[in-house]
Amino acid sequence: MSDKWHGGKGDKSRISNVNKFSRNMEKIYERKNWRMWAVWEGYDTDSVYFDESDIDEFQPLSYSEYKKRFISGKKI
Repeated sequence: MSDKWHGGKGDKSRISNVNKFSRNMEKIYERKNWRMWAVWEGYDTDSVYFDESDIDEFQPLSYSEYKKRFISGKKI
């Protein structure tokens, strides 16, 4: 075994198209309505209790805003 560190398995970037990669990350983490976030976490949207005060029914929310307003729900 060599004394020199070879950089490990993850030392080379595997992103071939940086713009496409960036846009896909934006799509994943962009603002969504609370029902989308509830489904993302595995909740049944009919059983979720959510604080909808001061927002429209399908208004996009950040994930952190969703977590602040989430009260309770039943996992699927």
